[in-house]
This record gives sequence, C-alpha cells and structure tokens, in this order.
Amino acid sequence: MKKVLCFGDSNVFGFNPKDNSRYSDNIRWSGLLKKYFSGSIEIIEAGCNNRVTFDNGSIDCSGIVSLQKLSIRDFFGVIFLIGINDLQKIYKLNKDDIFKNLCNLIELVKVQSPEIKILMLSPAKINKNILNSYFSTLFDESSIKKSENIIEIFKKCKLKYNFDLIDLNEYTTTSNIDGLHFDIENHRKIFEVVKNHIKSWI
Repeated sequence: MKKVLCFGDSNVFGFNPKDNSRYSDNIRWSGLLKKYFSGSIEIIEAGCNNRVTFDNGSIDCSGIVSLQKLSIRDFFGVIFLIGINDLQKIYKLNKDDIFKNLCNLIELVKVQSPEIKILMLSPAKINKNILNSYFSTLFDESSIKKSENIIEIFKKCKLKYNFDLIDLNEYTTTSNIDGLHFDIENHRKIFEVVKNHIKSWI
C-alpha cells in the first residue's frame, strides 16, 4: 500500500485553540485523510506542536532533525504544513533564512527519493488576535507582518525544486481565538483540498 506522510507543526498535530487539546481523528485534517483513504493509501501523521523547519535544539520540534529520522524512501508522497513557527520573535529570522530552511527540508526529501510527490501547504497568515492570546509571548507584530508575505518565500522555493504548492490563505483563515490555529470548519476545508490533491497524484 502506498504511504503518504503529513509532516509539520501544531496545525498538523491538530491543536484545538478552544482548550489546547488535540482534535480527534474525526476533526483534524490529517486524521480525516487517514479515514478517507483507509484501505487504499496509508496516511502517516507526523505533527508536533511548536515545530520549526530548522534545528532549534529540540529533537521533536526541529523539523530538519525529525525528518532525518524518517525513512523517506518508504513514502509515495509528503505533505508539509510547516513554517509559521519560524516567525516567532525569538528566532529573528529574515526571509532569506526562512527560504534556506524550507529548501533544506525539500532537498532532504528529494535526495532520498527523487521521484517522490511533494505538496507544500503555505501557512495561513496569523491574525491580530494572537496579540491578545497566550501566544503573544511567542509572536509579535513583526511575526504577523512576515506571515502576510510568507507565500512569496514558498513560491521562490517552488521555482527551485518544482513541488506542488497550495496557499492556505485561499481556503482558510486562522481562529479568532488565538490567531494561529484552525477551527473545526477550517480543518475540514484543508482536508477537502488536500484530499483532492492526493487523488490527482494517483
């Protein structure tokens, strides 16, 4: 059976902005994919709260380190939703830093499996409600501004590596509760667009 990896941060993990719990399989978009493709494609969920693209010293939260631990050759396709935590104020990353880190993830995958299908989901922009939430300790006005233009970095990376790219701003908005995560309706929207894209692969 073909395997597809869903790799990324808390919006892959299924963080619920209402109570900080994890959405169930029946709600989070990657869980819905797992149920929809059951028996035909094995969906492997690899989301982690607070994960960044680079090595930040935490094994689970370091995207590049976590990805290195997976056997990429086992997968038919990889779906990434990652990058928004790179905008945390503590990291002070500029667009060139973010571009390099994204490219490192793609290159790691392509070196191991040149013919693998890759779909990058460019994160939905952070809304200003984050400044009144718990996550105001991590993100600031600069983070919000960077998130509004992050799609341009993903597009630049796509030109270099020719992967599939979907801008989630075209389909979703982040929760008004914390400005960062998705509510139930928006998980359903992500599921629908990703489901259709996987079907186009096969």
